[in-house]
Amino acid sequence: MEIRRDIKRDDWNKFIAASAGSQILQTWEWGEVKRSQGWEPIRLAVEDAGKIIASISILKRKLPYINKSIFYAPRGPILGDFLLEAIKKEAKKHGAIVLKIDPEIEEGNRPAIGFRVQRNQIQPRTTYFIDLTHDLDTLILSFEEKTRYNIRLAERKGVKVAELSGQAGVDVFYDIYKETAARDHFLIHPKNYYQKIIDLMGTPGMARIFIAYFDTEPIAAVINFALGKRMWYMYGASKSSHRNVMPNHALHWEIIKKAKEEGFTLYDLWGIPSNPHPNHPLYGVYRFKKGFNGRLVKFVGCLDLIYDPIFYFLFDKGLTWFKNLRSLILKGKISDSLAE
Repeated sequence: MEIRRDIKRDDWNKFIAASAGSQILQTWEWGEVKRSQGWEPIRLAVEDAGKIIASISILKRKLPYINKSIFYAPRGPILGDFLLEAIKKEAKKHGAIVLKIDPEIEEGNRPAIGFRVQRNQIQPRTTYFIDLTHDLDTLILSFEEKTRYNIRLAERKGVKVAELSGQAGVDVFYDIYKETAARDHFLIHPKNYYQKIIDLMGTPGMARIFIAYFDTEPIAAVINFALGKRMWYMYGASKSSHRNVMPNHALHWEIIKKAKEEGFTLYDLWGIPSNPHPNHPLYGVYRFKKGFNGRLVKFVGCLDLIYDPIFYFLFDKGLTWFKNLRSLILKGKISDSLAE
């Protein structure tokens, strides 16, 4: 076995797509999206007899004023000892104080030895999986009664769903997303971030925009990710007007139908509170997604492999303070949508 740092993009993505979970955040393109935001992607693969058998895409972020950095592998794969040792050497070269991962290891399973379970999450650790191998009649009958009613209401009201690509899709999505963020008090990236996603991930079909229309007016939109046999619901937006015609229900029902047509077998609704309650900022999101009656899945969450305990402690405390202060300034309150 040997460690490779020069795997070609297509070979890298082919391995990721065929792996368990086909993690979209481990693709070559996602690393390039994050590069545009100041991260440096570092890609390591384990090759045996000319065949990739393990890989990890690490995002490196330099820490200000000191010659240190952090490593983060979003939805990073389950790591073997051989790859872990290579990452440790890479960390020493780059002055990394920690490797952060949030793999799809379900709650109740023991994390890899040496990793510390982190309370603060980067990616949501709880989701609903909708099994798309069932026929459409079985699927819709499995939904909660209110969800079925809202899907049919949207159909009666004439809500139409269409896929819109490129700059036009980003423009429509972002206009609605800005309104959603202002209404629901959450922070979003600048428009060029979503444009970069579509520029880099749209052509290979990894990122797709779906729009719900009412009387030709776009009233709701989502950006979905797709890889292998899996589709993810990543970003959603809706206007305050015409919410009574249930465009979000129409969107996801049409996406489910299209995903089945194209051979996808799993629809990941992505993020819900791990312990939902009526005062949680994402309780409405939880209620909406729960209506599709997918399988509730909880992962172990963010895991830290610490390389430099002193700087790690200072970084961990400083990051918590910074996030709280940023939330207080921008939203008028200290809140964390991923809080347990």
